[in-house]
Amino acid sequence: MTPKVVKPQKILFVVPSHDGEVQDKIVQKFFWNPVVKYMPLGVLSLAASLKGHDVSILDASSKGMTLDETIQEIEIIKPDILGLSVVTYRAWAMTEILKRTSAPMKIVGGPHATHNSTRILEQGAHAVFVGDAEETLPKWVDDGCPGGIFQGEPVNLNNIPLPDRSLVNLDDYRITPNKDLLFDVGDLRLPIFSSKGCPYRCIYCDVQQKKFNWKTPERVKDEFRALIDIGATSVHILDDCFNIRKDRVMEICALLLKEGINVDWSVRGAVEIHEDVINSLAEAGCKRFHVGIEHLDDNVLKYFGKPHRYKHVEKFCELCAKYGIDVLAYLIIGAPIETEEYRKNLPEMIKKLNIAMPFFNVLSPLDHTSYYEGLLEDGTFKKDYWSEFIANPSRDFVMPSGRGSSQENELADTLKGYMEMFYTR
Repeated sequence: MTPKVVKPQKILFVVPSHDGEVQDKIVQKFFWNPVVKYMPLGVLSLAASLKGHDVSILDASSKGMTLDETIQEIEIIKPDILGLSVVTYRAWAMTEILKRTSAPMKIVGGPHATHNSTRILEQGAHAVFVGDAEETLPKWVDDGCPGGIFQGEPVNLNNIPLPDRSLVNLDDYRITPNKDLLFDVGDLRLPIFSSKGCPYRCIYCDVQQKKFNWKTPERVKDEFRALIDIGATSVHILDDCFNIRKDRVMEICALLLKEGINVDWSVRGAVEIHEDVINSLAEAGCKRFHVGIEHLDDNVLKYFGKPHRYKHVEKFCELCAKYGIDVLAYLIIGAPIETEEYRKNLPEMIKKLNIAMPFFNVLSPLDHTSYYEGLLEDGTFKKDYWSEFIANPSRDFVMPSGRGSSQENELADTLKGYMEMFYTR
């Protein structure tokens, strides 16, 4: 049988910019420091799987490009296949790029595709990829690029190539210090995913993959080494929840120590109460733990669907202090059952816990979360705002919070007070 010959394709993956995205009320703008940028590991992983093709990356987000600049660059490159990696916050940019670019083949993937694939086809995409695409996308190209929706199952993260970071300019991700940087990690802090997914079902969270899929410690060690080889001064493990499997965390740490890997690094995970895990992290050089504490009231933690309680937070903070790991704690205010007294006492509670850097967020109804669905069911929202936006995306869309203006103003003033207390220099 004669093997199929596939013509090499000129493929451009685009990460749309922040221009025109949904206006975020969740995170204080102070925490979106413009010099901190993350490589688009998803499309770099896809690019690594497309051997034999001319693949390039346009990370318009990190470059700070406008939508018009992004479209102009796409038209200069003239790809055969234009691939867009999209989150729902940037659905307006997606529809504009689909309408205003001339690439003969336009495809879409990313988190926005999970629940909206049919709609995206209607908005101008030739094909939509749902889930992991490291296997489905190369097959799609080999099959002649048919139209439709292509569902990918979770891939074995140990069998696919590491993200091809050679396709981006490292200078786009270098850190130029400014007065609002919370910590010094050198000029090139690079992310990795050591795993995908989070099995927890917090009501406010829009992480879609609930099956935990992980790389072996050996694979993680290899990726650390690859980042150091290209000049990384710091490595951030950007997992949905790094420490789901305690034994794996300790094996990673032991292997980093054994291999003599010495670099500043940090993780993002859940409240950890096992001393041997925290000790292992510290011994292996982990400097910071980004943790979703979210609240310090057990009733609200239960309402949120969090698995930990305040006593666990106390234990976690004690262990991190004991072993010299800084805590960067994500905290949410604005839950319906939260009290004014709690908000008043929160700063002192944070100081008592020795939390180095509290990140303050406001509870907001993200699409396809239990919290948003509850606001629809109880009549707080009289219509499905997210569905309307997704069907007809608009520039700078503002999602209603479900709270009255007086409560919104009170929360805004509270946040302002917190920021002045913890971060005014």
